Amino acid sequence: MPDVVIIADDLTGANATSVLLAKDGYKACTFIRLEAYSEKDSSDFNIISISTDSRAIAKEEAYARVANTAKFFKDKNIKLFTKRIDSTLRGNIGAEVDALLDNLDEDSIAVLVSSFPSSGRVTIGGYLMVNSIPLEKTDVAKDPKTPVHTSCVQNLVSEQSKYKVGFIALDRVFKGAEALRQNIIDEKANGSKIIIIDATTNEDIDIIAKAVRMTGLSVVAVDPGPFTAALVKELVSKPAKSRGQKVFVTIGSVSNLTRKQIDELRMRHNPLLVHANPGKLIYDDNRAAEIVRVTNKLLNEMDEFEVIGLITTNSEDEVLDLRKIAKELHITEDDVAQRISDGLADITKLVLQQSGTTIGGLYTSGGDVTVAVCKELEAAGIAVKDEVLPLAAYGRIVKGKYNHMPIITKGGLVGDTSALTKCVDYLLTKISTEFVNGKN
Repeated sequence: MPDVVIIADDLTGANATSVLLAKDGYKACTFIRLEAYSEKDSSDFNIISISTDSRAIAKEEAYARVANTAKFFKDKNIKLFTKRIDSTLRGNIGAEVDALLDNLDEDSIAVLVSSFPSSGRVTIGGYLMVNSIPLEKTDVAKDPKTPVHTSCVQNLVSEQSKYKVGFIALDRVFKGAEALRQNIIDEKANGSKIIIIDATTNEDIDIIAKAVRMTGLSVVAVDPGPFTAALVKELVSKPAKSRGQKVFVTIGSVSNLTRKQIDELRMRHNPLLVHANPGKLIYDDNRAAEIVRVTNKLLNEMDEFEVIGLITTNSEDEVLDLRKIAKELHITEDDVAQRISDGLADITKLVLQQSGTTIGGLYTSGGDVTVAVCKELEAAGIAVKDEVLPLAAYGRIVKGKYNHMPIITKGGLVGDTSALTKCVDYLLTKISTEFVNGKN
């Protein structure tokens, strides 16, 4: 049986929450309706999302669909039920939360965190702001099917639900998980069955998730995704990482934009990025030793990291004068750059070879680097499958020693500061959802 059941009012919402968990290695599957779910055929999944397709229907029918789903899973030892809601509060939120509370444990409460910080949705003082604009001032107020005319989350839910709705402000969250734990317990003691909590950052949401776990209460998570993802990590053991779940990045670009992208990646993923000295890769006297040094460092330290790889610069001061080196060696600047690319490709190949199946996907930055890596891996080409972002392509290696391995290629001057992180996130999702030989 699954550990977590996510009940969403539409399919895209169900997928949006599931993918947040898939990125962390949980095995998630979304079903377009309850009748499509088969316990026998779904034993591999610990996260199940069910779409009730109930956002734009009558509240009575929405209640019935959610109640039916809750009843189906109630006695199946589910660790966490969550109600996925729209990030702009459209739909039958009150009726659907009521359906869960009416059909799960009598002592259950719902904790509602409507924030989705990475999408510009935050709650302050109980009001939902979308990219700093009150919800009711956005286009959602004009939605033809399910318009929303208030930014106050508590007022909206109170109008739709039969239960008492409590509220915990942002300053309480700032006091930390232990203090917030008591606030939640106090709200429940005061009769609140639905508790709305402010949040403006993912860190706030993590604090709320910790506090909920610390209460020991039976809680239904109500949110557009991030709170569910944080609470699952608190309540459900994260799957052990298996071989084939790391992303390897080979970055030859030395532009300022690339360095900013690397800084962003470091903040988001804490990767193991080893600096390969490009000067040593150019000269024959130092080349072999540098390749061995970097390869060994990656292999010896990679176990605790999900993202590992190579970079050639940490600051602008480290950028080499290729023209000067080319003149010294009596070769072209392209020849000098190629020696660096070939060295990076050699290291990439050696790490892949010596780590068995630990590396599940590749990211390469720069055309010369990509060509050199493909050559070392004896690839005939790349079967292009998707555009991750403009000028960043996802595909599969064709033929060679790593046939069908996922790869993303991107130019060094492509994208904003988050572009590298988006590419790595994309690869991690592909890897984490690959169960057999993954044709995705």
